[in-house]
Formats: sequence, C-alpha cells, structure tokens
Amino acid sequence: MEIIKKVFWSSQADHWSNWTSWSACSRTCDGGATYQLRKCMRSYKSHGGCKGENIQYATCNNKPCDPDSQDFRKQQCAAYNDATYGGRYFRWLPYIDRKNSCILYCIAKGTRTVAKLSPKVLDGTRCRGDTLDMCINGKCWDVGCDHKLGSKLKVDSCGVCGGDNSCLKLGLSGRYQWVETGVSQCSATCGVGYQEKIYSCRDKLHSRMVKNHKCSSKHKPSSQKKQCFHKRCSPKWRVGPWQECSKSCGGGISTRSVVCVDTTLDNRQRILLHNNCQSPKPTSQKSCNNVICPKWYAGEWSPCSVTCGWGQQSRDVVCRHEGDTFCAKKLKPPTKKNCTTNFPCLETERRYVAAEHDKKQVQEISLGELRQAPLTADNTEDADSVVHEDDVQNHDMSSPRYVVSSWGTCSVTCGTGVRRRYVRCQVYLVYLQAIVDLADSECEGSDVKDIAKLRCIFDEYDNMTKPNGFFSDSKPIETEPCLEEPCYEDFIFKAVGFTECTRSCLGGTQETKLICVHKTNGTTVPDNHCEKAPLIPIERKICNDFSCPQRWRIGDFSECSATCGGGVMSRDVECIQEFSHGVDNILHLPDFMCEQPVPERKRSCNTQACPASWTTGLWSDCSVTCGTGIQIRPILCQKHSGDKVTDVSDKHCRPSERPVDTQPCNNTACPVVRIKQQKLHFFQLNKMNKIRLVVGTKAFLLPGTNIIVRCPAKGFNKRMILWYKNGRPLKKGKRVNVSGKGNLRIKRSRPEKDTGNYTCYADSVSANISIQFSNLLDIFQLLSFREAFLDANISDIQTKTFRDPFDHKQKPLKLIQSDWSGCSKTCGGGKQTRNVTCEIITDDYFEILPSRVCRNAGITVPASSKGCNKTPCVQWTTGNWSKCGTDKCFRDGYAIQSRAVNCTRDGSDRVIEDSYCNPVTRPVNKQECSNILCKPLWNTSEWSYCVAGCGESGFQSRMLTCIWSASGRSAGRACAELPRPVVIKKCNADPCTEECRDEYEHCHIVKLVKFCDNLNFKRTCCKTCTS
Repeated sequence: MEIIKKVFWSSQADHWSNWTSWSACSRTCDGGATYQLRKCMRSYKSHGGCKGENIQYATCNNKPCDPDSQDFRKQQCAAYNDATYGGRYFRWLPYIDRKNSCILYCIAKGTRTVAKLSPKVLDGTRCRGDTLDMCINGKCWDVGCDHKLGSKLKVDSCGVCGGDNSCLKLGLSGRYQWVETGVSQCSATCGVGYQEKIYSCRDKLHSRMVKNHKCSSKHKPSSQKKQCFHKRCSPKWRVGPWQECSKSCGGGISTRSVVCVDTTLDNRQRILLHNNCQSPKPTSQKSCNNVICPKWYAGEWSPCSVTCGWGQQSRDVVCRHEGDTFCAKKLKPPTKKNCTTNFPCLETERRYVAAEHDKKQVQEISLGELRQAPLTADNTEDADSVVHEDDVQNHDMSSPRYVVSSWGTCSVTCGTGVRRRYVRCQVYLVYLQAIVDLADSECEGSDVKDIAKLRCIFDEYDNMTKPNGFFSDSKPIETEPCLEEPCYEDFIFKAVGFTECTRSCLGGTQETKLICVHKTNGTTVPDNHCEKAPLIPIERKICNDFSCPQRWRIGDFSECSATCGGGVMSRDVECIQEFSHGVDNILHLPDFMCEQPVPERKRSCNTQACPASWTTGLWSDCSVTCGTGIQIRPILCQKHSGDKVTDVSDKHCRPSERPVDTQPCNNTACPVVRIKQQKLHFFQLNKMNKIRLVVGTKAFLLPGTNIIVRCPAKGFNKRMILWYKNGRPLKKGKRVNVSGKGNLRIKRSRPEKDTGNYTCYADSVSANISIQFSNLLDIFQLLSFREAFLDANISDIQTKTFRDPFDHKQKPLKLIQSDWSGCSKTCGGGKQTRNVTCEIITDDYFEILPSRVCRNAGITVPASSKGCNKTPCVQWTTGNWSKCGTDKCFRDGYAIQSRAVNCTRDGSDRVIEDSYCNPVTRPVNKQECSNILCKPLWNTSEWSYCVAGCGESGFQSRMLTCIWSASGRSAGRACAELPRPVVIKKCNADPCTEECRDEYEHCHIVKLVKFCDNLNFKRTCCKTCTS
C-alpha cells in the first residue's frame, strides 16, 4: 500500500527525470569538460517546481597533451587570425584578465590592442596557467589535483596529491643534486677562446630542474675549462699609449703608434701593411693641453686717494688661468702705488703711504667677479655661441663665447691630410676694455652642479635674460680631414705579364698587362692615380695558334622541375670541333669522340623536404536530414619528401592557409517557419475581464485587464517559442508567464510594469506586439471624435460587415475621416492630408484595420492626400541702387538714387508682369541719399542795356535762375531759402550825340518786325529806325 501511495504521489507532484548520458568531452587531452542533463516533469496539480540544477559537469580526458602541442587558449585566439578587426588583420595571442579569466581576451602581436573576441572561452580552458582550475560555460571552476570539480586537493612538497609533506620528515639531503646541463658559449667570437661546463640543480623526486639555491648544501663540481675555436680573427689595429704633449699649455700635439697586427693560431703576432686592416684607421695624433697659458691682467689705476700731498692708487690684477696651473707670483704686476697731486698739504707732518712692495699680503679679485656681465633685457643677441674672429666686433662678447679662426691650408698638397683652425673661449672684460682668452670650460660649463644652479636661478627669475652662449653645448672642432688630388708623382705603371689569350685555339691575341702601383711600397691602387705617370710600351702577340680539339659544348641547366621534394633539371651537352673561325664552322660529332665521361645532361635538384602543407580528407555526411546542416572533414598537416608522406604538428603549417573543415549542407528543405500576424490597432474603451490579442497588433488597454497574446507559429513546436520584452528575455513569474502553447499571459496588467514591446521567436522568425495603456482623457477624446464624425455623416456611411479578429463575429465596418490639414505650401503646389481609417467600433473597444479591409469589402476609400495652392510662387526682386550722383540732386545735401524692381518667378530670374505680384509689398525703386555736393545756388545773367533815352535815367535788368552747383542743372525751387539777388537796378543812358548810327548788325530785322517804337531798339538802331 505504501508503494502504491508513493507511485501515486510521484505522479501527482513535480519531479526530475533520469540523467542523460555524459556528453562528448570538450577536449582530447589536458582536461576537458562533459555534462549531463535532466528535465523537470511538471504536474498540472502541483506548482512547486523541481529543486536543484538541471545540469551537472565533470572533468574528462585529463592525460597530458603532447609537449609540442599548442596552448588551448592560444588556439582559440589564433582562430581569429584570418578575420579582420577594425579593417586590419592581426596575429592574436592570448591575454588573461584576472577578474574575468573565462572571457576570451586576445592581444594583437606587436601592438597594445586587447580585444574581447568571444564572451566566453571553450569549456576546459584553464582559468590561469599555473592551476588546474578550468572554465565551464563562462564560469571558473575549482579543480583539485585529483581532477575533480570543486576539489581543494593540492600537490604537497613531496609531489603527492593531497599529501602531508611526509617526505620532508626524512630530510632533503638526497632530494637535490648537481647535474651537468651543457657548456657555456665560447668566450671569443674569433681566434682561441674558452668554454666551461654548466651545472644546474635537479629535483630527483619530481625529475625536474629547480633553482640553484636548493643545492646549496651540496658541493658543486668545479668548473672545467677547455679551449674553443670558431674562426680565425681578421687583422686588427693595435695602438700604443699616447706620448707626452709637445706643449704644457696653449695647445700642443700628442702622438701614438698605430700598427696593423695579425694574430696566428699559436698566438704569435706580426705587423702587416695598413691596407690589410679595416678602415678607418685610428688617429695617431691629437691636440692636447688646450688650456690657456696662465697670464696676469692688470686694470686701470684708480684716481689718487688724496687731493694734496702723497696718496695711494690701486688697480685690479687678475690671473687668467685654467685648472690648477696658476700665474707665477713673482711676475705679478703691482696692485698699489704711491701718488702725489704736486700740491703740498698745510700740515707740517709728512704724509706717506706705503706702496704695495712694502707689504707682503696682497688681496686678489677673482675672475668671476670681473667678467660678470649685467643680465639685462637688452642682452638679446643671437643665441649662437660660436663667432668668427673677423666678426667679433659685431657680436656681444660680454658672456663667454667660442671664437674660431678661418681654416688653414691642408697639411699636404696631394692625397689625404689635415687642416686646422684656432678655437678659443673668449670674453670682453669691461675694466680691461679688451677681449681676453678663457678656459674652454667657461664656454662649456666645467661644473655641472654650478650650471644646474644657474639654470634654476634663470628659470626662477623670468625677467632675467640668459647671457648669450651661457649654456653652450660643445666646443667646435679644431681639425678636420682634407682631401687633395692624388700625388701623381708617387705612382707608376708596372708590367705584370700578359693578359689571357683571347682564344683557346685557332689563334688568338694577348698583350702586356699593366697595373698602377705606389713607387715606394708597391701597393696596387686604382688606375686614375697613374693619370700623369709615364706610359709603358705595350706588346701584342699571337697565341694558341693551333687547331681546336674536340670538346663538349655545354648549355645552362634549366629550372628545376619541382621546388621541393626532389626534381630534375636538364641541359644540352654536345660533342663539337671548330675547324675555322665563324659560327657555322663547327663539326657535330658523336659523344665517344670527346673526352669521357660525358658531362651529365640531367641532375637532381631541390631534394630538400618540402615544407609542411595542409591535406584534406573526405567530407562527412550532413548533420541534419533537412534544413541547413554542416559537414566536417579531417585536416592534417603533412610533409612530403619524394613518395614519403609524414604527419606533423599543425604548428608546422601556416594557419592562414588552413582549409575549412566545416561547410553547410542542405539535403531537403525543412518546413518554413511562419508566424501569422494581425496588423491592426486595438483600443479598449471599457473594462473587460480578459482580452485575447495576436502578435502584429498595437494595443492601447486599460489597467487591470488580463491579457493573452498568441504567437501563431506554423512549422514549429509552440513549446519552444521564446518571448522577449524590450529586447531582453522575458522575466517570468506568477503574474507574467508563458503557457505550454507559447501564449503570453499577463494577469492584472500594470502600466508601470507591463508597458513595452513584446517579441516572440520561433526559430529565427520573430513577431512583435506593442502594449500601451490609455487614460480617461485619451478615451474621451477618441470617442468624442468618432461620435461627432458618425453623427455628421450618418447618411453617407456605407455599411459592410467583416469578421472581427477579436471575437471572430461579423460586425459592420466604418470609414472614419479626419479634417483636411492646412496646405504645406502657400504657393507653387502644396499638399493637404487627412486620416482615413477602416474601423470596427463597439461599446467596449474599437479596432483600426488596414485600409485594404474596407476596400476589399467594397467600400470606397477616399484619398488621404490632395494638392493645394498650385498657383506659381512669385516675388519682387530688386537690383542694386544706382550711385548717389550729382546729376540726380533733389534738395540741399541730398540726391535721388534708383534701382530696378521686377516681378519674377520664385527660384528663377524670369521677369513677369507686375500684376502677378502683390502691389502692397512692392519695394520702393527710388530713395533719397546724402550727397554734400548737392548745393543749390542763384545763377545770374549779364545786365541788359539801360532802358532810357539818351541822357535820361532808366533801368536795366538780368535773368535769375536756380541751379545745382556741381552739375549746373536747373534746381527748381531749391533756392527758395537762399537770399535772392537783385534783378533790376537804375541806370543812366549815354549822353545824347548828334551822330545817329546803328550799333547792332541786325537792325534791318528790327525795322522789319516793327520794333523801332521801342526806345531801346530805337537808340540801338538809330540810323535804320530814323531813315
């Protein structure tokens, strides 16, 4: 009865299935991972679930790999060598991150680029190189020395797994010993050297080498030396010690011997000519004692210390020296002397001041105080510290600077010699009013610490300018090699026999052979050295004047038939005899008539083993019976040598040339996975207990609604459907879960938690549904718009039915239209749009369906867009304003300027009639502009003749006009504000005379037009008018 209860209970409760068999090991050696799986058998009457893990791991294949096999993590990085990274190819090496050792990080060889090439390494990869811990599914597992997961066992000092170091109790005296491990390198790279044996400490317990300090208690065998020889040494330069300098100061010459020496195998040495040693030859002389010679410098005498009687004068005397060599004291000029003004003092007591030679102690002023130059901002000349002696006057010499002379002549007139120049460190001393020599250290800085202190001082006080050349780098060179033309008189031609005969038979020629040699040592030199040497008569003679014997004519070998593994190359070999000069005068003879044996016509070549290459096997069967599977094939690295083929390690073949070992295969097409979607918008208006939706829908729901979303996948197991929310796997719980049929279930929906985009995956196919939540204001606006539209267009509504996707019942379709939007453009053709939706409207919800649903049902769907404001766009365009010239003066100080104003099409310069443009917005085409030259003024004519009889009083007048001063044009009323000149004035006519004559040449016209009654014309044309 108890057994029956247990069986009944197990069938009612959730429980685990049996473990599956162990999977294949992830590695073939050095420790891999294998796993088992089990399933939780769910019961509909129990919801407790199964306790524990559904997978368990173990280690496998723990035997060590071959010593020459590649590191497992290194193999994984090398797999990416043929893939581009950032547009480039890299050779990847393993890189272990301490915190995330199970992520595949690799570093590009030769760079500092570290890349994450995979989120996790392959199972069985060591977490670190010094432990057995391994990565499984991206997690580092502890592995003990017993190769069990989670084990903490370690190997003790005795080499025992889980041991207690019991061997240490017996002592370590016999565990470590010195063993010979080889010999050192030869102490000399050429000639005779020495080698000695190398001893290292070995752990006998583990058969491995350890650090030498563990054998410290053992006596280390004495090192034995033996002679070694690689090659004979080439001749070398042997230099002797430098001789004493020719001068003690001021610059001298020191010499030494330089010879070319050859050392024989028995360590004897012999002197050779210089041309037997490699160039350049070490110098045999050098300058020395370049320190300046000590010298006393005296300043100017000071004024006499008294104004009467005897006084004292003093001056500065300094020793210019370098190092420990000082000036001779006995040669020092006096620093004090007596002086008199030649005016006796009133006191009777005789005044006397002792001169310097009366005292033994004399105070001396240091050179550093005397030569210090003021560090002012004016001292800003070129920082170059080298000055030519001819250009000293143009440079600031208040600070030490190198002064160089011009180069002297070459030491030889022909061949290779040396030329010299003087290089002195000099400074200008103010108190001496002269330039003096200093030690070279004053220009270079003799005390590095003092210079460092001075640099700090100058850096601290920015307003102080560093003296020119104060921190100079090095002294200019004093000597340099010079090359003149060869010394032609030292070389002659020498006859050394005859040249080789031009032919070996049938008569050739040869002539005297000449070489160019040195007269003294007979050294052979290039022929150009004998350009001016006397010529030697050349003798020419006939040679080898006999018939040619039979000989072999041998051609060149052809290229080898194979590059490796053994090939053959061939050549032409023919027995011939020449009987006369000429290409065609040759007899072709059988092989036996020439000297035997016959030269080989074929020769083996490139017999060296070919480099290893990849060899492929046959493809396996496809891994699947339908759909896309894979095929695999073995890839071997092999060496070919003739007919022999040898398998070698993969490291001998190029990784980049490795053939692919997998390829996709497809025997038959598997059923295509499809997900049926409903493309509609669902709006919930009232509370509903449960809503069933299908993927492809965009739903707007009320909070608290129970939601079921179907993912109708065909050709796929619905239990394998996966759900994601906002791109992440769906978190399942009591309120949100997935049913056995792959449906998404949400109980008592909450806006703050359930709003988002949900995606179902069936294999590689996916479909989405958007779930959002509405508030009362949104619902009221949606309902109000639809009720208002339906009430206003109740007579125009076309009634057709359609099967509602929500409850699968036939319901009427309604076409909802919004008002037209404003035109997108005011002219030139715009666009107006409106929303036209095909809907099913109920009391609890309404659905927006695709427009094709209404169109397929026979309902005319109006257009959702139309054109508007198609009249062309026009605009006023203006030209540039004309110049504000004096020819357009308008009023005092102002003129009128104008511009062109046209009506044009928008976007072009085409001019159209002004009536197309808005006259209200037409720009002005004239405007006033300021011009100071626009000044109005009154212009008067000449006065007329006096209108009066002779001897009578009358009047005369003149014309008055307003003009512009600059142009002279009429200015209209612009002169109204100006004072008006007089235009009429009184006058007296000329006195009457008895002579009556005409004063006007056209008086006959005056009489003709009857103007003689006018007093003015009567007087002017007196004779004509009175006749």
